[in-house]
Amino acid sequence: MIDDNESTLARTGSLIQVFLENTFDYLRLFIPLLLVYKLYQRYSVNKKTDENSILIKFLNLFTYGTGKSASAQTGLPTTVHDTNVIIEKNIPSKHTENEREETTNSKKIFQFLICFVGLQVSFLIWGVMQERIIKYGYKNSDNPNFKTKEDIENFKNSQFLVLSNRFAGLILSLLIMFISNRQMIRIKGYGVIKLPFSSMEKIASSKNWAPLFVCSYSSLSNVLSSWFQYESLKYVSFTSQLLAKSSKSVFVMLTGKIVSNKNYKAYEYLSVFLIGVGIFLFSDLNKNDMNQTNKILSTTFPGFVCLLGYLVTDSFTSTWQDNLIKTYSMSSISLMFMTNFYSCLYTLVSLIYQNQLEETFGFMSKHSEITHHIVLLSITSAIGQIFIFVTIQKFGALVFSLMMTTRQILSIFLSSIIFNHSMSFQSVIGVSVIFFALFLQQYFKFREKNKKTFQRL
Repeated sequence: MIDDNESTLARTGSLIQVFLENTFDYLRLFIPLLLVYKLYQRYSVNKKTDENSILIKFLNLFTYGTGKSASAQTGLPTTVHDTNVIIEKNIPSKHTENEREETTNSKKIFQFLICFVGLQVSFLIWGVMQERIIKYGYKNSDNPNFKTKEDIENFKNSQFLVLSNRFAGLILSLLIMFISNRQMIRIKGYGVIKLPFSSMEKIASSKNWAPLFVCSYSSLSNVLSSWFQYESLKYVSFTSQLLAKSSKSVFVMLTGKIVSNKNYKAYEYLSVFLIGVGIFLFSDLNKNDMNQTNKILSTTFPGFVCLLGYLVTDSFTSTWQDNLIKTYSMSSISLMFMTNFYSCLYTLVSLIYQNQLEETFGFMSKHSEITHHIVLLSITSAIGQIFIFVTIQKFGALVFSLMMTTRQILSIFLSSIIFNHSMSFQSVIGVSVIFFALFLQQYFKFREKNKKTFQRL
């Protein structure tokens, strides 16, 4: 995929050029939206507006939103389910309580299994498809009997993959919002049927909205982080990418110390040190002679730039989205919808300006296999996002982190089996040290959480 004779500087320069072109195209959309946002803020303050006008209603939503702060929340609206709970005022017997507790525990175990399996399956398939599309070429469907490496064509348009992923997420989040906010439906011949989606209302409510324009910031960083993620696979292995993403805590701690002078606990410093040792062992550069090492660095340095860009933009995305949810009480799924909506606009505008849509569709028609791969990649990406929100809502961020760490381990093994990757013993030790450090982090966080809970009691 990458020309071995191309220098590190040329590769990095080419990467930065594409990044700047994409960013400039995104600004073509972002700047007009920013102007509308700023101008309407000034206009609406100085002049009276017709609140019944559809345009004014939209501009108010675009500029000010509808969401309330978390402290002003009054709770969920009363539903048929709530009425059933209120009616049940009789003091239950011990036998009834035990039965109810057993039922609740069984339900939680079932929900946990659904979330665990859903996360693992969706993201494992997504990881395999990601590696397959970016790192391995496609044969011409009209002439499948290719004999040389030159006959294989590689898919190079990472931005189109971002568009397809976000479009699938847009459709799925819209569908979930529509269904979860309908407590009952009327079906001819059956009457009114209550839908079992009341538990999804917290993460899929469309009642509160942040200013729609403000959602575009995290969407822009989300597009860039996704592009960096796909682009990095052109230069580094899937395992290297996964380990770099796993070591995100190193970057977070470093910036926290420099920017906010934040203090961290001893186990956090220990885990960061172990992650660093694991990455050094995994790189396994000491076994290569100097020429081979230089060749590896010339290939991986642009990949390192991509991974650094991913960490920066992804950190901003999560921080900004958390702030929107807390400030405006915006639901996770409605935020997912707005993020995907803007992301589709950003990437579509860029692809049109760079005349890449026709080229991409031409590649897909010439290599029919990739169409199935992109569809599967997009669907699993969207489903995985839903399972993320549901898991965090039901079981908390700590359990979710453990699930995702497990997924990363399984992804490395699955990738090695499917694509016949081989790792030296030293690299295997490095991977083991990194995941040991990640589990160590979660263990101490779990102990801290239990300790605080016990102290409250």
